This record gives sequence, C-alpha cells and structure tokens, in this order.
Amino acid sequence: MGSETVQKIPVVHLSKENFEPGSSSWLAACNDIRRALEEYSFFEVVYSEPSMEFYREIISVLEELFNLPHETKTRNTHPKIGHGYMGKISGFPEGLGIEYATKKDECQKFTSLMWPDGNERFCDVIHSYTKIASELNQMLVRMLFESYGLKKDYEPLVNSTNYLLRLLKYGRSLGETNVGFKAHMDKTFLTLLYQNPVNGLEIRTKEGEWITYEPSSPTSFAVIAGDVCMAWSNDRIKSSYHRVVVSSEEDRYALGLFTFLDGVVQTPEELVDDEHPLQYKPFEHQKLLHFYESSNDPNKRDCNIMKTYCGV
Repeated sequence: MGSETVQKIPVVHLSKENFEPGSSSWLAACNDIRRALEEYSFFEVVYSEPSMEFYREIISVLEELFNLPHETKTRNTHPKIGHGYMGKISGFPEGLGIEYATKKDECQKFTSLMWPDGNERFCDVIHSYTKIASELNQMLVRMLFESYGLKKDYEPLVNSTNYLLRLLKYGRSLGETNVGFKAHMDKTFLTLLYQNPVNGLEIRTKEGEWITYEPSSPTSFAVIAGDVCMAWSNDRIKSSYHRVVVSSEEDRYALGLFTFLDGVVQTPEELVDDEHPLQYKPFEHQKLLHFYESSNDPNKRDCNIMKTYCGV
C-alpha cells in the first residue's frame, strides 16, 4: 500500500488536559469525529494517556498470557460466542475474553483462572488498560452525540453500556500472507482496538477499496463503528467492514474493547428527517446478538444483518 492510501484514514488527537467541553478545540474535535465516522466508519485517535511505558507493559502481559499452555487458556469458557477462549481456527485470531472488564473483580476472576497462584501485575495492567480505554470510549461517544446536538442522550446510553475486553494474538505469517481475521462488521456500538507495532488491520472504504491502518503513534487506538451505531445514527454512520491480513514474521497482539448496550436501542427522532427517513425499528442489543449467532446464512458476515433483523 502506498503512503497516499494510508493517509486517507482520519486521525484525531485527544488529550484529557487539552479538551474543555464547550471550548473551540472540543467543538472542532467533535465535528472531526462525526465526519470521520460518517465518511470512513473508522478513525485513529492519538490519546496522550497514560505513559509509553504503560503501553509497553500491556504488550508484555499479553505475551505472557498467550505463552500459557493451551489447556490453561481453555479454562476461559463463556456461553456467548466470542466471549471466551477461541483457539487457532483458520481465518480467526487466538483470543480470550473478559466480560465487564471495567470491574476489578472480573479481571481478578480471569487472572485466577489463568494463574491460580495469582498474577497481580497482569490483573492491574489489564484493569488499568480497560479503565483508560472505556473512559476514552465514553469521551468519543459524548463528542459524537454533542456534534449531533444530542447531549441529553449521552448519559442514558453510557449508563447502559457494558464492556467486553478481547485479548488477541495473530500468529506470524511464516513467509506468506494469510487472513488473520475474516472480513466482518462488529455487532457493537463502537470498538476500540489497541495493537503492538505489527500492522494488518484493513478497512474497506465506501468505494470498495481496502486500506491499511498504520498507527501514527504508539499511543493510538483504532475506533471502529459497529452495527448498533449504524442503526442508532439512522445510517448516517455505516458499520465498518474490516479484516486483518497478517504478512509479518512477528506475532501481532491486540486488545479489542467491545461495547454492548442494555435495554432498547432506538434512533433519536432528531436524526430522522425527509433526507434521512427512519431505517430501523427499536431493538435490544442482546437479542440482536442471539439473532446473529443463530443465523445460518453463510453470507451473514458480509450482509447488513441489521436490515434483516430490525429494518423498517
């Protein structure tokens, strides 16, 4: 991929210190975030929290986790698909999951499963990371809502949000390019992804071109719009169609923070007008996940399952 292609992905710089809600820099960033999601369904956020040392620590504990024996990792079971351990299946990364990872005791439970004798460093680093990523996610949602003039809808949505942390490893390619994660759309509101320096994440543009995400900073996160954001925004924001293609001799590690909502999700009336007639009926996020999991459609990764599930 040429550098010209790489530069297409919008980059937003954020810092807790520099952004005072209502300030001109805050309002400008709100509009940048909305435009990036409407145009690309994806953007990079460079976030100044916390230190570089901490981000190195994150990758270090991930390597420690994936070096555990296979039978240890399989203790991470979960009734929901994609919430527990997934082994090395073609077209998918090896992954483990921590549901409600913003709660310290949930991180502790997971740590005790993996290390019955304890591993305080792992637990502290993963819980701290999840707190940082969830706070960043909330800030982005707030800015997106404010850019649409929907400040009042922010608190109810954030209060109904649960977080799933996925810890992911894409094996090295051994000299040939391979698909580390098949092309798909997330069933989330937003997904935040942090990765080690091994690239591979690709985004499909509206024109159908695949472009590579190459983080511009070691403190960058990829922000990915999911199906629920698409329905909430009444198709102003499309769900990002993305994949991971691994062509490196090194392992690729990533952490994905996935957001799921309790209760009924519906398009705000302010986002419905003559130009944007209502596209989706109100729905429950958990029921959408059940519908997706039970669907036998072989093309369900490629198609807009939202239209099938709750389209008007």
